[in-house]
Amino acid sequence: MTNQNNESPQKNYTYYFLGALLLLFIIVFKYVFNSKLDLNGDNFNYLIYARSILSGHGYSSLMYLGYPPANHYPPGFSAILSLFMMVVGENIVSLKILNGLFLYGSVAVLYLFFVKISGQKTLSFSIAGLLLLNDYLYHFATMLMSETSYLFFSVLAIYALYKLAERNDFWRSKYFYMMVVSAVTAYYLRAIGITLFGGILIYYLFQRKWKLASAFAGGYFLLYLPWIIRNATLGLKSRYLGVVMTVNPWRPEEGNISSVSEFIDKMLKNLDETVIKGFTQVIFPFIKPTDNNPSGMPGILWGILVVAIILYGAWMLKKYRWLFIAYILGNIFIFSIWHGGNGTRYVVPLIPFIVFTFYFGIYYLLKLLAENSFFTKYYAYLILIFAFFMLSPLQETHKISAMPYPPAYKNYFEIAKTVGQRTPENTIVSCRKEGMFYWFSHRYSMRYKYTLDDKELIQNLIDKNFSYVVLDQLGYSSTYRYLYPAIQKNTDLFSTVMVEKNPDTYLLYFNREKAIEKLKGH
Repeated sequence: MTNQNNESPQKNYTYYFLGALLLLFIIVFKYVFNSKLDLNGDNFNYLIYARSILSGHGYSSLMYLGYPPANHYPPGFSAILSLFMMVVGENIVSLKILNGLFLYGSVAVLYLFFVKISGQKTLSFSIAGLLLLNDYLYHFATMLMSETSYLFFSVLAIYALYKLAERNDFWRSKYFYMMVVSAVTAYYLRAIGITLFGGILIYYLFQRKWKLASAFAGGYFLLYLPWIIRNATLGLKSRYLGVVMTVNPWRPEEGNISSVSEFIDKMLKNLDETVIKGFTQVIFPFIKPTDNNPSGMPGILWGILVVAIILYGAWMLKKYRWLFIAYILGNIFIFSIWHGGNGTRYVVPLIPFIVFTFYFGIYYLLKLLAENSFFTKYYAYLILIFAFFMLSPLQETHKISAMPYPPAYKNYFEIAKTVGQRTPENTIVSCRKEGMFYWFSHRYSMRYKYTLDDKELIQNLIDKNFSYVVLDQLGYSSTYRYLYPAIQKNTDLFSTVMVEKNPDTYLLYFNREKAIEKLKGH
């Protein structure tokens, strides 16, 4: 009876903290919520694949003629969306709320994890509170992207690992199966989930738990095997290796990396963008980049210091140190070899891990230097000073969320709607953002070929049987680099069907028969 009475206040204390975090999340999420679909393009594709699953076509590209099977994105997020769409339909607001709940769930479970392994309730609560004021996390939690669902299942796998604890009869524990399923679900959501697999496996190897390591790896492989078989059966190849070796995936004419020095140069640029600059930006979201220039020596030294503190914080997690170190370093390695130009986007699912380990790293450094100092004693409260600085980015997000679509996109969507209303169902349109165009038009939409050779681009329009071409002003360089010059050199093949003004956006009819004759003459 005594034990129960002693434990009860502690449990209630944790529940109060979770309730406070939930209240904070609801307030901030409502404040920054954006009911519109984001303009990055990928969220449209996730929805289209989810629609495909629900319509019985499997994981396929409805925007392409013949609904070819897809594997450009991992299928996990669209599968999750399709399950919820069975209940709420294509209600964007409801689906976005689901994404927000993934964020809260991730922070809440990580809070519980760090309380359990460190005993630092107040510090863990303060860090969780800062996370729920992080503008970068809300940016992705309020759009239909896979980052927050990936984060949730990654955290769930780690928490299940903790709950599995020292059990030798692990196969009898529900947490073993939760860990395996959550870890492989993370990989089905984002390919970088392979780093979570590596982190868990390395953790068990350092623990010398050979049977558990083997069982985890075997279960993981068995659950991922259906996707491997499906892609092999359909003759689909992974795009990831090609992207790793490409100089710039948006400019294929620049070719592939052909030397070790080029690859090292690419890695250094990516590390500067995502780690040296990126880690500071996501830990302190009120520090915004002032330019796109490479970091100078002070910036590099500061970035290295931040990473060192993060790794020290992970090291001080003792039993779980290799789990976190392997996971963080694995992510950093993937960032370095992936293509650049994405800023902090790929760092987002790692934010809670590096924020927790960063602040814990500083705490343990303070204890090491002056254990009984004022800063050590009140550290959990002092870091909340950063909360006031984090309000400004949230205010900016709130303003942006309230704005209508920019005129260029509004015009693009109006043309898509008109095409959907006035053309046959088998119409094929060439455009820059095919997922967006399909979502508003329900007509087949494909991207034009990225090539500087106008004849090659025109031949591609012929081969793909396009009827119309959209000349947009969405701001993507490919339009001005590839499509516009080809149209200018072959004005006789295009005629204006529709124009939306300010900025001028054109729907052009493509005379396929005339194009065939013209190319034959060459």
